[in-house]
Amino acid sequence: MTDLLVIVGALAVGSFVKGVTGTGLPQVAVPVMAAFLGVERAVIIMSIPGVVSNLWLVVNHVKSASQSRHLLNLLFTGVIGAVVGTVALTTVDGRLLSLVLAALILVYVVLRVAAPRLHVSRRASFWLSPPIGLAAGALQGSTGISGPLLATYIHSLRLTPGAYVFSLSALFGVFSVAQVATLAGLGAYSTELLLEGLLALVPVAAFLVPGVRLGKLLDPAVFGRVVLAFLGVAAGVLVWQGLAG
Repeated sequence: MTDLLVIVGALAVGSFVKGVTGTGLPQVAVPVMAAFLGVERAVIIMSIPGVVSNLWLVVNHVKSASQSRHLLNLLFTGVIGAVVGTVALTTVDGRLLSLVLAALILVYVVLRVAAPRLHVSRRASFWLSPPIGLAAGALQGSTGISGPLLATYIHSLRLTPGAYVFSLSALFGVFSVAQVATLAGLGAYSTELLLEGLLALVPVAAFLVPGVRLGKLLDPAVFGRVVLAFLGVAAGVLVWQGLAG
């Protein structure tokens, strides 16, 4: 019973953070669930709430779609990466990935704090988007967590809060669909796992909505600081995961 309460709590906290910032659900929920259920099972279960929550956020922020940048480049290579990463789910070295990703995020956070005007230009983002999408898709497929990498990159583009959340949600949504399709093709969904994935939607739906409402009330400058703070915490968690193994 205690295990279940901890998992539900992680889903609730992750969903609220995702509602505010557009990311956070898998970063919070997958590690906690993996501690009780194993990484593979946790990733498979969370794939279903991933599709639903991101679709809901896309619909809620669709008015900001025109302000996003190079989404198609990210999406195309991201889908390829998601398929490859899902196939490699049981063979990838998660600890090494966690440490490398944490290092990249920390470098960005430090640079952003030291140089607040730091951003990726439109021309640079055109060339950076494909490899970032490929790497993020591979992370999504293999670990269920691509948020820290994508959130860091999208944050560097200096989009409005609405465009930021829309971009992340659109990317996560497409990656999640590719992941679910690949898992289904591999026969990974048992009746029990499908039921657990659907049940996970209950706390996700309950806490995602108030998170979205709070996110829309935040001033853009405050929103940016909240995202930076989240990235710093995410990097710390990744370091812990990489070292603790």
